[in-house]
Amino acid sequence: MTWLIWRQHRIEAAVVGGALAVLAVLLLVTGHNMASDFQRLGVADCIAHPGHQSCESIVGTFRSQYESLVYAVVWLNLIPVLVGILIGAPLVARELEHGTHRLVWTQDVTRLRWLTVKLLLILGGCLLVSAALTALLTWWYGPFDALDGHLRPTGFDFQGTAPFAYMAFALSLAIAAGALLRKAIPGMVVTLAGFLAVRLPIEFYLRPRYQPPITVTWDAIQSGPMLNAGDWVVQNGFLDHLGHRVNPDVAFTACLPNSGSPALPDKVSVLQCIHDKGFSNFLAYQPADRFWTFQGIETAIFVALALALLGLTVWWVRRRIN
Repeated sequence: MTWLIWRQHRIEAAVVGGALAVLAVLLLVTGHNMASDFQRLGVADCIAHPGHQSCESIVGTFRSQYESLVYAVVWLNLIPVLVGILIGAPLVARELEHGTHRLVWTQDVTRLRWLTVKLLLILGGCLLVSAALTALLTWWYGPFDALDGHLRPTGFDFQGTAPFAYMAFALSLAIAAGALLRKAIPGMVVTLAGFLAVRLPIEFYLRPRYQPPITVTWDAIQSGPMLNAGDWVVQNGFLDHLGHRVNPDVAFTACLPNSGSPALPDKVSVLQCIHDKGFSNFLAYQPADRFWTFQGIETAIFVALALALLGLTVWWVRRRIN
């Protein structure tokens, strides 16, 4: 039966394997260049000995050279859903479309064993791929982790345990969608829509609130707090005299002259005006040491969803498919 499953999915496995091999080469080349320039330009020395006058320029040069790559790598967040579409959605749906599941079930193979073997092989193989990719991306992100920490969204999604949970969820969603709809292509569409509908709200709305952020306030004419490099700022702005958060435009509009004014006031005057009108600054952030706590919370969410979808698939195949 294992050999049969391999023959059924060898084309998809070859496509995924080839694409990931090309991706690995690109990451190895760009990662090597980035790590070399991190040392050559002196960024590592600046992190070890902050405060030198030239460090701001050195770090700025490094960021301008490689930050575009970081934003490009963000698109790799779609890998789990693409694997789910290519491998997960047809896993059961193709058998149902072609009627081959009935042939297998008449060969002394129960539907539970048939589905269990399929799920274990496909999930196990894809999680191994996810492990290799996570290890590679963790190494690749090393220089920017040193600058910005692990908690910020551009690095958080590709490190720790969360990538395994994303892969498990995407595959489980695709398998369940294919089984319930009994057709591969509609299952693929539902997989893409469902993955984005869950993944994006969790990242942009829930994750910043897994634990209450630490909020600091200070007078507008004073300097702001000094944060650690890995702290994640989730919100900042102004408070009015009652302590309510207001749009920064409200404070600046109250203190900047009309566009027809012959001259603009200097920064000190604007800040003094903001202070005089009762506004103060606030900043809410998640400390860098919450990285593994957040990883655990997010992993638990997606693993729970994956297990629920797999349970639904098993029940549906055993009870609802003839």
